[in-house]
Amino acid sequence: MAFAVLMTKHDKGKVVAPVLRNVGLRVVENPYWDTDQLGTFSGEKARKNSAQECALIKAKKAVEVTGMDIGLGSEGTFGGGPMPGIMNWDEEILCYYQKSTDRVIYAHASGPFNGKTITLRSHSEAMDFVNQAEKEQALNLTVKDEFLKGVFPEQFRALLVNSAEHLTWPLIVEPDLRAMNCPQRREIIQKAAEDLAVRLCSMCPECEAPNYVVKTREAGLPCEQCTLPTQLPLYEVLACDECGHEEKKAVESSQASSQHCALCNP
Repeated sequence: MAFAVLMTKHDKGKVVAPVLRNVGLRVVENPYWDTDQLGTFSGEKARKNSAQECALIKAKKAVEVTGMDIGLGSEGTFGGGPMPGIMNWDEEILCYYQKSTDRVIYAHASGPFNGKTITLRSHSEAMDFVNQAEKEQALNLTVKDEFLKGVFPEQFRALLVNSAEHLTWPLIVEPDLRAMNCPQRREIIQKAAEDLAVRLCSMCPECEAPNYVVKTREAGLPCEQCTLPTQLPLYEVLACDECGHEEKKAVESSQASSQHCALCNP
């Protein structure tokens, strides 16, 4: 079994390690390099690099700090998605870096999350909120000029009960999006680990390098009514990043629903 180091301060190994162990990769955490210097979700430090660049920096730093051959870096980004401005969307990237081969593999997963910022204007509003809050989702609170991170609902309740006289309304409350404090993010990070597991096991038929998966898609699936090509994929193209071998495969569906046709459903 090979070893990989995951550079993280936020306990991501708990969701990544069990998945990758199933494909022969044992993951150990290293928290001794401050990944927050690349940027924080709570805004104290802006992220200057892209999420993909940050994930690679973390993976390479894991190798540099420990001297091991394989490093992992995880990074999330928020926004975009299928309904920008309406639905909060989390995109997670998990980067695999192997120093001996200079191999880089990016795995991905995405999904919605509850990222709503709430303004609480009274003690009763705050109690109603905390009574309905998810117990495992920590909160960030802005109280007067103080910013409190990682406050779990029961701690917030204690604050409301024991220190109500010290609170100034309104209070600004937002979810703490660090992985150890955000169950929804952990689920998406786990899916990114599952994607990486598939990529590590998908070998090129020519050079046997991993990550031989669908890299591009060619549109043109014919409409079921008029047979004109639609924007849905007709072919998927598997490709090897290392030797360049490609293989085009037709998708399972032979026709597209007319709802995707520009002529039948303009």
